[in-house]
Amino acid sequence: MQMAMKVSRVGIFIMAIVSVVAAMVATSCVAIDEFAPKQRSQIESYLGNKEYRVTSDSAYVHLAGNKFNVEPQQRPAGAAKGDKVTFNVEAYIFSASSPKDLPYYTNKRYLAERLSENLNAEYWDFEPKEATLGAGDVINPLEEAFEGSIAGDSLLVFLTSSIA
Repeated sequence: MQMAMKVSRVGIFIMAIVSVVAAMVATSCVAIDEFAPKQRSQIESYLGNKEYRVTSDSAYVHLAGNKFNVEPQQRPAGAAKGDKVTFNVEAYIFSASSPKDLPYYTNKRYLAERLSENLNAEYWDFEPKEATLGAGDVINPLEEAFEGSIAGDSLLVFLTSSIA
């Protein structure tokens, strides 16, 4: 694979998207938006000194790595609006200061098998997900998270309850 080519035109494989959604308290009379500042603070604390960016919808995006070990100075142009991306999903609940150990949803069969004690994943779709950026195939925070990503990127995307 030539890393100099614009891989976003041929599709992008993102190793994992971890969508960490803070749990909402159904019995509370407090508006969901009032939880967001505390959730953002917990996410920032969890990320610590790791580099991250914040999307216009206040989602936090951290590039956790690239399976091809592409050096930052050698990264080709990444995905942009109109590009098709292919990705796998691990969705976790963010509890207090870190994600739970196991996801509540994934399209990775090996993780779903670990969930079988608590969830019936028999009918889950384990194929990689696809989306065209700008077409509304995924929620805005995920679209923005994909922008600039390249083949092999592993992204952590944190969503607060106000945008999840």
